[in-house]
Amino acid sequence: MPRFAYGTLNWGGAFPLETVIEEIASTGWDAVEFFTEPLDWFGPHTRVRGVLEGAGLRAASLFSRATLPGDEAQLDHHRRRIDFAAELGATAYGLIGDTRLRWRPPSEQEYGYLARACEAIALHGAERGVTVAYHPHVACTVETQEEIDALLAATSELTLCLDPSHVALVDEDPLEHLRTYRDRLGHVHLKDWARGAFTEMGRGTIGIDFPAILKHLDDNRFPGWVVIEQSRSDVSPLESARINAAYLTDLGYDIS
Repeated sequence: MPRFAYGTLNWGGAFPLETVIEEIASTGWDAVEFFTEPLDWFGPHTRVRGVLEGAGLRAASLFSRATLPGDEAQLDHHRRRIDFAAELGATAYGLIGDTRLRWRPPSEQEYGYLARACEAIALHGAERGVTVAYHPHVACTVETQEEIDALLAATSELTLCLDPSHVALVDEDPLEHLRTYRDRLGHVHLKDWARGAFTEMGRGTIGIDFPAILKHLDDNRFPGWVVIEQSRSDVSPLESARINAAYLTDLGYDIS
């Protein structure tokens, strides 16, 4: 059975911590991924752990929008967030590359810079028990299978955070990606896409086969986190959390 967590992305970048954690817990989830929030907004890790424990939640992962490769200050930003993740008891950390130019693919030099930065961050995470995963993402340095292959060939500690919606949006097969990169898969993001925007699972229009994806993860006893990363919604973030919880429950999965 996959380990599920729910992401905070839909609530925005600086939200009332207690309220959001209570809302996520009220819809049945028992683990959370923090996304892009400034750490000084939360206060010390002891406060965050206290809020989580009070709601019966665990910290699954942190995700960062701070793009790479960046300079040394940017790398230090990721290191400090990984340290914070470890103090929370989270075991996963996700990151993405720079916004890509649309008039040409990234150069070999740009891939090299990205790979070196990611590997340095992944090694820092490994020392603290946090698995670092790169997220192939539309409009960022790495989008396609060919580009993923180049990044993985130049790294060893780095893993992947695959999101079927981003794979489908570059006209590739999400399930095939999961098969191909099974040995380098760190954690997974799930959401759907319809009419030009991300949406709740099962409400998309691009044919993502979530039952097959989840069965593959289950059959292969995937040990990482499966994070429902609802990035926006046409209803409240709380209602989206309920919709996603109901979708997985209807498929026979226990989200707790």
